[in-house]
Amino acid sequence: MFNALKKIFRVLFFGVTFIFRATFALLNYIILSISMFIGFIFKKIRFSITFKLNFIYGLLYVALFSLTLAFGIPIFIYYLKNPTLSPFSPGQTFFVVMIILLFISLSLFLSFGKVLVTKMFEPLKDMTNTVQRISGNELKGRLDTTGAKDELKDLALTFNAMMDRLEVFVEQQQHFVSDASHELRTPIAVIQGYVDMLDRWGTENPDVLIESIQSIKDEAASMKILVEKLLFLARSDKKTLKVEKTDINLSKLALQTLKEIQFIDDEHEFIARIEPDITIHGDCHLIKELLRILIDNAIKYTPEGGKITLSCVQTFKAITVSVKDTGIGIASEHLHSIFERFYRADEARTKNTGGTGLGLAIAKQICDTHESQIFANSILGEGSEFIVFFNNPIK
Repeated sequence: MFNALKKIFRVLFFGVTFIFRATFALLNYIILSISMFIGFIFKKIRFSITFKLNFIYGLLYVALFSLTLAFGIPIFIYYLKNPTLSPFSPGQTFFVVMIILLFISLSLFLSFGKVLVTKMFEPLKDMTNTVQRISGNELKGRLDTTGAKDELKDLALTFNAMMDRLEVFVEQQQHFVSDASHELRTPIAVIQGYVDMLDRWGTENPDVLIESIQSIKDEAASMKILVEKLLFLARSDKKTLKVEKTDINLSKLALQTLKEIQFIDDEHEFIARIEPDITIHGDCHLIKELLRILIDNAIKYTPEGGKITLSCVQTFKAITVSVKDTGIGIASEHLHSIFERFYRADEARTKNTGGTGLGLAIAKQICDTHESQIFANSILGEGSEFIVFFNNPIK
């Protein structure tokens, strides 16, 4: 008899356990299915995070409260049919049952709510981990932007765009420092070599003394020019470059600059095609430096006897300044990079002409300062033309 009762209770226990497990498994499946469906909708349609939280918490609470009523009402009806089972009145019984079930539903609500919110903010945790892995030496990391359409995705897109700009800026700075160090290393090495030569034989050999002094002067002058150019670019980057803009007679300034260059260069033919009384608003010293850079660049890469043409033309919308030469030209694959700092289309050719690779970068910076555009056209072996458009003519 005892063994029979034991078997019956065991069967009942396993039966009740199975029913509870099946019920919770079904509930879990329903909740997961609803969550996946909601997640799919949230990924396809843009909703704010606040709306998602309120919607999910509201839906979860309604579901659990409905579940509470679904269990509570049958239990209450059962006690009404069997009043001897409860020492309380029907109203008290209903109150006790609802309090117990509400406590259970609130516990489930907080538990499931925590899981859902944690799941929702997993992208934020991933963002934090990704950002922590990014360092000054490794800027390749980017945030995942495949998540739902909300503020977190906007944040990820904004952060990635910022990192793209930062990576380009850091690479440019590293490249700039490396190239500047390389440019300064050569004259310093030459000066050091001549100083050693003077230390050994300079006091006894006048020829060595004269050669060393002249070479040191030349290298020091080259270093001074390079440092001045670097300082100009550094001030431009930091927005500390002093710019004093006034109304300038560009026609007179262009003719004066061309005349000064003609005094020291009689190996090229200079042609001026400058309309009279063209006026712009800008810094006179910087505009003159821009003209000098473009003309000097044409001189360096134009063989003896070649033509260099300086043009200034005013139209209804803009003022156009161009410097055209009949030199060796620039290959088309280099045209998009010639305004970069220290860029050399031909390393050997640039060394022969004595350039620092900063002239056109400074020209580009001067144009940016005056809100103007500079372009280059060239055919290899036939010549180049640099064109500047000033968009603010004085009317």
